[in-house]
Amino acid sequence: MKAITNVGPGAIVSSGGKAYCVKRFESSDSILARDLTTGADLTLQLADLASSSIDDKETTREDLGEMPDEAWERACEHYQIIAPLLEAPGEVEAIRSAARTHEVSVPTLYRWMKAFRESGLVSSLVRKRRSDAGSAKIDPRAEEIISTILQERFLKSQKLKLKRTYMEVSVLCRKAGVRIPHANTFAQRVHAIAPEVKARTREGRNAALKFRAQRGSFPGADHPYAVLQIDHTPVDIILVDEIHRLPIGRPWITVAIDVFSRLVAGWYISFDPPGTLGTGMCIANAILSKEQRLAELDLAFPWPCQGLPVLIHLDNAKEFRGETLSSACQEWGIHLKFRKVKKPNYGGHIERLLGTLLTEIHALPGTTFSKPDKRENYNSEAHAAMTLKEFEQWLGNLILGIYHQRVHSILNVSPLRRYQEGILGSKTLPGIGQLPIVSDPEKLRTDLLPFERRTVQTKGIQIDNIFYYADVLQRWIGAREPGKLRKKRKFIVRCDPRNISSQLFYDPELKRYFRIPYRDVKHPPMSLWELRAVQRHLREQGKKDVDEDTIFAAFEKMLQIEESAKTSTRKARLGQERRRHHAAAAPITIPEPAESPRVADAPYDLDQISAFDEIERV
Repeated sequence: MKAITNVGPGAIVSSGGKAYCVKRFESSDSILARDLTTGADLTLQLADLASSSIDDKETTREDLGEMPDEAWERACEHYQIIAPLLEAPGEVEAIRSAARTHEVSVPTLYRWMKAFRESGLVSSLVRKRRSDAGSAKIDPRAEEIISTILQERFLKSQKLKLKRTYMEVSVLCRKAGVRIPHANTFAQRVHAIAPEVKARTREGRNAALKFRAQRGSFPGADHPYAVLQIDHTPVDIILVDEIHRLPIGRPWITVAIDVFSRLVAGWYISFDPPGTLGTGMCIANAILSKEQRLAELDLAFPWPCQGLPVLIHLDNAKEFRGETLSSACQEWGIHLKFRKVKKPNYGGHIERLLGTLLTEIHALPGTTFSKPDKRENYNSEAHAAMTLKEFEQWLGNLILGIYHQRVHSILNVSPLRRYQEGILGSKTLPGIGQLPIVSDPEKLRTDLLPFERRTVQTKGIQIDNIFYYADVLQRWIGAREPGKLRKKRKFIVRCDPRNISSQLFYDPELKRYFRIPYRDVKHPPMSLWELRAVQRHLREQGKKDVDEDTIFAAFEKMLQIEESAKTSTRKARLGQERRRHHAAAAPITIPEPAESPRVADAPYDLDQISAFDEIERV
């Protein structure tokens, strides 16, 4: 299955096990498509599409609306003929039989098959115009005279009439002994001049503005998902835990905004500090369909945006510059651009959005306001009343039900309307008419998880003094780098920081991930941030070079202290609430290996163990 489905006119998509050809967008989140078996047209939701056979080799595509109905029908008939042959490309006799049945030549069938394989578009089967159709067929000297007159006489502020300019062409052709071109030929050359150029040269720059495409104020943000801006901030509100309803602290929010439409493309809220995980989750939420998120938050507002952005714009924070984000964006063809140092105006769209959201939050119980002096005698903790889930539901209503619906002061339309116009088009704005949709969400989520490279030892993989093991590692114990027998081979290992009780090991030969649990499965789950807290606690006690038994013994002791203090200290309640939030997160679906065998302990060299360099420190 292809990881990306380019949804646009002519694309072949799958829904409910059936193949359809896209005719056009009906709305920003639905398409009109033709059933390639029955020929019936029906509306499909983007969220229901599976995969497409599009190949991105083509950079230009003919709009189906420009095709005559007869040509389109013939193209569909051609596809029905070659569809069985595409599944058995080496069957020469089948191709000959189809040629006889449908009374076409064998070379024609090969030509159709080649065209479809190269583009994946039914529209590629429409008969092409002659390569010289519409090209000039008059004397080259007459063509040169027309070009000179257009540049030196017609495209001037004097604004000569077309008839008068054609008379000057006739005079010069007669003097040069060249056959005078027909008046219609000259008129075609005039009409071929771009309206913007014609208006600018004859009437001035201001007159040409009405022919120029409307552009976002951010360079290049000319259509939906051309540019996403991402930033994060602590939220100005104290939240309570779900058990005792007691205050525990402020959450962090990471937000992505589509610069073209100002639509909020995605967000991620948690009590964890900003880092690789939060950024990755926000990007995944922005790219993927919103159906599941809307259901989780019990929201009924439209949130149509999805697809791969062309560019993601970020500030220069450390958590945005890790290898994880860089490699994931390269894999999915997304460009990364970082804000210029000391140039805050380059992040103005997301900064203004965050400011708007925080202003609304200041009306909630438990707000901390933006500055301490604005709180005066207001006790934020005493007034705190909302849990993390309740706050996210409230935020969803604010963003989707109010912000997306009201008219934006710069755009003069609502963000939702602007996004829809960017897809479907309007009287003044050409729509892009297609979107690259991710049809393998689990791969995207996996690619955005933090990773590092590790060797496989007899005990398995060691990360932060904790060993992980499963049968799939057995064949890679002591493996060497291909062509470098003296160098141990390192493998990609990914981790969800919210639960480090397992790692995701990438097998380079099977080309798939496997979940690798603790070698000692009796150890309790913990998050990376809890592990960092244990490590700090052990360092404060003067303990160095600790093993995993010491780590988990200290962790269990800290849990006991936290349990006894859960109603008395905010720090303890925050720790428990973060743990509940992590446990509620749906894990990435990865094939589970068989039960791991126990292997004999073996000595290992602590000097070869390196800490995570991809995960932020708390």
